[in-house]
Amino acid sequence: MLKKFSFVQGLVWSIILFVIPLPLIQSLATGLPSMYNSEAFAIQIGSIAYVWFLAAIYLSTRPKWIDRIIGLPSIYFIHGMLSIFAIILAYLHKDQTTSYGLIKQTGDWAFDIFIALMTYSLVFMAGWLTSRIQFLNIMKRWLEHLFHHELSVWLHRLNLMAVVLVFIHVQLISYITSIPAYIWLFNGYTLIVAVLYGYAKINNYYLLSKGKLIAKTALNDNFYEFTIQLRHPSRIHIKPGDFVFIKFPNHDQLKELHPFSVVNSVGSDGLIILAIRGDGDFTKKIQQLDVGANVEVEGSYGKFAEIISDHPTMNLTLIAGGSGIAPMISIINANPGKMITLFYSAHNAEDLVYADQLQKLSTQRPTLTVHIQQGRYDIQAEINSIPPAETLFLLSGPNAMGRSWKQAIFNSGVPADRIYFEEFSW
Repeated sequence: MLKKFSFVQGLVWSIILFVIPLPLIQSLATGLPSMYNSEAFAIQIGSIAYVWFLAAIYLSTRPKWIDRIIGLPSIYFIHGMLSIFAIILAYLHKDQTTSYGLIKQTGDWAFDIFIALMTYSLVFMAGWLTSRIQFLNIMKRWLEHLFHHELSVWLHRLNLMAVVLVFIHVQLISYITSIPAYIWLFNGYTLIVAVLYGYAKINNYYLLSKGKLIAKTALNDNFYEFTIQLRHPSRIHIKPGDFVFIKFPNHDQLKELHPFSVVNSVGSDGLIILAIRGDGDFTKKIQQLDVGANVEVEGSYGKFAEIISDHPTMNLTLIAGGSGIAPMISIINANPGKMITLFYSAHNAEDLVYADQLQKLSTQRPTLTVHIQQGRYDIQAEINSIPPAETLFLLSGPNAMGRSWKQAIFNSGVPADRIYFEEFSW
């Protein structure tokens, strides 16, 4: 299944980069007046950039059908990289074409907005990048008390204004609008994405599953367990290992959706348990909520359950760091008959909040082996103790930890199609 996952991820890239822009490329190539041949390439890449921006906007709506294929972390990575690629093409288009008046102004304004928001987003909304570049991560932590999660989400949406300016920019170019096939496709692509984006936003603001915070338990000074009671449990199906997005519509700075992994196996009673550590402005603010607060839930997302079901005979090795233990607990509880080995670690002993519960469970279940420690494992030594031929490796937690384990597991001879790391920072 994971081989299929890698193949499909590449297929998604290929479709977005090449297939979707192709009709516009063809119609522009056949319809562009010959007097503009010297700028034809620059015009084409500007058109491709616009299509990529539209694709990035659609991916920002978190389409569940794509999540189940490649996973939401991959969707966000494609969203971010696609936007960067589009801005590079937009720069080349701007540099190699000539325009005047309002046509030039709308194009320049859009480009300036894209550049400003890309710079901001690379620091505050691209965890896949800041987790790899220490300087950006330090800058993010230093400034995030000023640029909180809700503000970042709204600033990011200014990209829509830039896309509207590009749309106007194209509508003002007479030799482009005189190509019927191209302008129909251009407007059609725009309309489709506008409708899909609009529907997603209407859903997020008016149609989400409603619930109430019915319990809040301190696991340590900065780690809380929240229990949510859904009003209509049948409206949302949450699999073991999944995560959901939640928001609290009546509380400032908590009105935008934020993802959290589900600790329990959610049944017909509609109880959702989340373990949340106060690492950012949203997660610190949520700890101040009183029981009884109204909550809205979107989801669910995640690939763990699907991967496990596609490998029914394999043992599981679960590797969790810090709050990455949350999805692993639901996986353990949902698979009592499987041979499961868990490696659970945290930088600080007080963050091993489920250690006692897991150790107790391991004494009751002969199929469960639990390793718990503060600090890093000797990864290679632990891997050597596991029979890799019969094992599926699932990882959850900080990116540095996950990448270290993933690389070591792969280097030990385990095929990449039996290793899946669901990253926390997107």
